[in-house]
Amino acid sequence: MAARPRETELYVVRHGQTTFNVEGRLQGWRDSPLSGLGRTQAQGHGALLKTLIPNLEGFRLVSSPLGRALDTARIICAGLGLAGDRIETDGRLKELSFGEWEGLTLAELEARVPGAWEARRRDRWRFVPPGGESYEMMAVRVGAWLDEVDRPTIAVCHGITGRVLRGLYGGLTEEEILALDEPQDAVFHLTRGSIARFEHPDEDQTLSV
Repeated sequence: MAARPRETELYVVRHGQTTFNVEGRLQGWRDSPLSGLGRTQAQGHGALLKTLIPNLEGFRLVSSPLGRALDTARIICAGLGLAGDRIETDGRLKELSFGEWEGLTLAELEARVPGAWEARRRDRWRFVPPGGESYEMMAVRVGAWLDEVDRPTIAVCHGITGRVLRGLYGGLTEEEILALDEPQDAVFHLTRGSIARFEHPDEDQTLSV
């Protein structure tokens, strides 16, 4: 994949921990509320971004329209001293869709469709869950959004979304993108072809998919 070096600053954050994260359930386009830790993580994002961006003039804040991302974005706005109406939404920042598998734990999926997760594991980039989408399909919409970023932006999205976004920006291979982590306690700064990671101290609980 070709890297997309650019001058425009982009900060990428994942939503805070949710109840589905705690339970190990596949979320996709379904929603579950932020946990107490998730709200604390979102507050940490706001505090960290306030330190990283001393002057917010000219910045956009764009969020996935899914509830957990929007709730995180609202908490970030409060931490930055911004009005909630500053939040824009874009469906291309939604999480990977797991279709009929959403809401299930891996144990429940295995009981319902034996071998399904192993089949996906063998080709995660191209595998399409029933009614869902593959990494490859998702990369098209995320890449289209990334190509349109033309001013300083804070993007609030999801684990896989952020992974793909960072990988496309960095020109990583499919395997390298799949190996990236999905932290809920870090902010990524993308600018001039480089990617920097800034962390705050709250621990996250994640399901790597």
